[in-house]
Amino acid sequence: MMKEHNNFASIKSHKKLYKSGKTWMVATLLTVGLAGGAAVTGTTNAHADEVTPAQATGTIQAGNQATDPELANAQSDAQKQQATIDNANAQLKDQQAQLSDAQGQQSQAQQELDQAKQAQQAATQNDPAVKDAQGAVDQAQQQVNNQQQVVNDAQTVVNNDVQNVQQKSDAVNQASQAVDQAQQAVVDATNQAASQKTEEAQNTINNLENQGKNQASQDLNNQINNVSGQVTDAQNDVNNTNAKIGDLQNQVKDLQNQETNTQADPNVKNFDGHVVDTSKSLLENASRNNLWDNYYDNTQDDSTWNGNVIPQNIYVSPDNNKTEDHSSLGPAQPNLDYYNTLSQDVDVVNGQMTDAQKQELAILLLNEINHAREQRGLKPFVMTEQKYQQAQVRASQHSAQVLDHNDNDIMTAFGQDQYENLAYIPLNDTHSLYDLLNQASNSLSNMLNADASSDWGHRENFLEDTGSLSANAAFGMHLTDDGQYYVLTFDYDLSNPDSTPNMMDRIAQYQAMGPITGDAHTVDNSAKINDLNNQISNLQNTLASQQSKLQNLQTQLQNLQAQKANVQFDLSQLNADQQAEYNNAKNTLATINDWKNGQLANINKDGHVQDAINKLSSTKNSLKSAKQAQAQDEANLQQAKDGLAQLNQVLATKQVALQTAKDNANASANQAVKDAQAKLDAIKSHINDLQNAIATTKATIQNAQAQLDKDNKKIADIKNGQKPAKPSEGSQPAKPDTGSQPAKPDTGSQPAKPDTGSQPAKPDTGSQPAKPDTGLQPAKPDTGSQPAKPDTGSQPAKPDTGSQPTKPSEPAKPSDDSQPTTPTTPTTPAKPDHGNASISGQAGHKPGKVDHGSQTTDSNANSQSTANKPTIVLPTNGKESGAATQGQYINVVSKDSVAAQAGIQAPAAPETTSVTFGTKEGTMMTREEYKAQQANLPQTGNENSKAVVALGVLAGMFGLGLASKGKKEF
Repeated sequence: MMKEHNNFASIKSHKKLYKSGKTWMVATLLTVGLAGGAAVTGTTNAHADEVTPAQATGTIQAGNQATDPELANAQSDAQKQQATIDNANAQLKDQQAQLSDAQGQQSQAQQELDQAKQAQQAATQNDPAVKDAQGAVDQAQQQVNNQQQVVNDAQTVVNNDVQNVQQKSDAVNQASQAVDQAQQAVVDATNQAASQKTEEAQNTINNLENQGKNQASQDLNNQINNVSGQVTDAQNDVNNTNAKIGDLQNQVKDLQNQETNTQADPNVKNFDGHVVDTSKSLLENASRNNLWDNYYDNTQDDSTWNGNVIPQNIYVSPDNNKTEDHSSLGPAQPNLDYYNTLSQDVDVVNGQMTDAQKQELAILLLNEINHAREQRGLKPFVMTEQKYQQAQVRASQHSAQVLDHNDNDIMTAFGQDQYENLAYIPLNDTHSLYDLLNQASNSLSNMLNADASSDWGHRENFLEDTGSLSANAAFGMHLTDDGQYYVLTFDYDLSNPDSTPNMMDRIAQYQAMGPITGDAHTVDNSAKINDLNNQISNLQNTLASQQSKLQNLQTQLQNLQAQKANVQFDLSQLNADQQAEYNNAKNTLATINDWKNGQLANINKDGHVQDAINKLSSTKNSLKSAKQAQAQDEANLQQAKDGLAQLNQVLATKQVALQTAKDNANASANQAVKDAQAKLDAIKSHINDLQNAIATTKATIQNAQAQLDKDNKKIADIKNGQKPAKPSEGSQPAKPDTGSQPAKPDTGSQPAKPDTGSQPAKPDTGSQPAKPDTGLQPAKPDTGSQPAKPDTGSQPAKPDTGSQPTKPSEPAKPSDDSQPTTPTTPTTPAKPDHGNASISGQAGHKPGKVDHGSQTTDSNANSQSTANKPTIVLPTNGKESGAATQGQYINVVSKDSVAAQAGIQAPAAPETTSVTFGTKEGTMMTREEYKAQQANLPQTGNENSKAVVALGVLAGMFGLGLASKGKKEF
């Protein structure tokens, strides 16, 4: 193949110039073959209004046959673009001629339409039936117009009625509002007149009722306080009796234990003469075994200290030196076991004190205060069991916990005002009653000796001079909510408690029992036990009576509290004067209410109200009359509308009859108008199509001219030695977007078969020509009708290689600065052989293999004589010999063998290329005859140039046996 390529490049080129119309076509054997190959691949034609000679003459830069492959490609593409321009100019001229003709036809058709309409109008003017029908319509129309006026007049009356009714309705609303306003004025005046006296009487009633209820509440409060005190006394009696019974029962138990215990008691411990019984209370141990500390008795001399640690007196600084520092005062360190036994084993406190332990602690503390008073010559305080119970109530109150001397709480707890001291007993490091006693003694010492911040008020309460009275005092104790302290209260009053047992006598009672010993001996306590049991029995009877009394008092107290919670006014709660004032206010209020109700019940009797009511009645009557008139006028309007509707029906019937008469009178004229209108519409549509085709042709010419200018510049650059930069190694020439590929002949170099429906004469080899691309369309006839569809059912012959066709896709970019042409819809291409390079930018095209048995082209082509030149047979206008169904064609004979296959004798014309113009049968014509015939050919049927089609067929018949000089491997 490379050898053939080189030989082809050395073929001596012979040129001849042919001039056709305004264009010059320069052809060589090589460029004609390449241009023909390009036409077969589906080159798109361009259209334009006209082309000047400067555009068509001498635009192809051609000289001797190029030997450079890039130059050959550029020259081939330039010739293709020139052919496109020539064909598009011819086609544009034909399109413009058709447009001018169609525009003339449009003017004629418009005149025919106007004449048809005039004839249509004249046909109806003098027809008798039309005249009669028109008179009937006019009469009916006049009746309708008259009745419409009646309807309009009736409508105006109804509209006036509506306005009148609306005015009357507004007047009624205004009159109704006037009545409401007059009535409201009477109501306001009546209320204002009654308001002041009603308010005065009601205030008097409210004040008297509040006084009565307050008096009743105060009476109930007094009763509640009285009964509450009785309940407290009864509860104290019960508690005291229970305590006495418990104490006597303990004494019986102790006596019984003495009788049965013949061994030394393990609870009795002796610490250097300080005997302690851990089973007994701290108060009993101190009283029976005389465990009282005497350190503060008159002197503070350690030498006279008895070694005991349970205090019964407390240090008080001198009055003339209250701030004396006594922190260094105190006894020496006692026996440790003795101290620990009292602190850990006697009267153990589990969490909080029992009521018995509280009583003991109250007695121990008051015992200290009384010794301090005795040292000053003051009468000791008395603590009755009732007073003690009241003190526990006081300690439990919230005001006591926050150290607030609340008078109401004091009155509630004791029934009367009290002298009071409040303090805390801290619970840190406390385990027994002895520990609590020491903490409480510290609180008492602070109130006696460090009370300057309270102006020594606590000290004065403890050391109050009561004269000859034994003031009734008590200590109260209550655990605070956080469990960190006991609230310690001290309260007393100057009432005489001689009739109430004194809890302070319990110390003497214990002392009378004698000391506690741990010796084992036989004891007979039966007499004592019997006496104690009798006392217990008597106390139990007393207890039952006290409990019954307590229950009755509690029930009475609950009833009084319930009455107080729901105090109701009763006239008896007022005195005589208040009752009279109350009754007078009630009577006044009733009189005012009766007068007010009477005024409001007869509100319409007021003069202003009556005038407003009368005016409202009058406006309502006027509104009623207006509505009745409106109803009658609306009935009249409806009757007029019904009459108008009937007349409109008559008019419509007569109008139909008139139209029927007109249709009968000008039936033929109507059809003529319709036909003329249809003809005019068809011509306008055809003009629009021609205008669109002309625009397309102009665009095609413009695109082809731009591409031709680029090709010429490239040719000039190459000839001047300014070759464009070569593509990179292995790159291929850009493929123009031709839309279809030429049929690939088989290896026998069979010529392409034109789509004519008939087979050409078979060559000597007997091979069949391949069918060309079915995308080639025949030329349109002069009538503007669409050309016959090509035979698209047959497919191009497949090459023997069996390779698959290249799928048309995105158009390849052209080499250098060439512009792509507008793509057409591709047809199914013949399968190309990818083994060879493209020619003139036709990607994938490969010339068929030369059959040396039937072709004369060989390796000696370089020296071959040019005596046998191809003959180009151009078609007629396609109207003879059935050629209209096949389109135009060009038969090309390049060799003797090929001419023999085509049945055409190639004339001997050395050094020249002969072109024969004629029909398919080979009828010969001169060049000028062909030129005249070409001017008559239709130019609107196919987008492919007829000259380019001919060259394409020529290339197909040659089989493109010559390879491109610019061959590249795929």
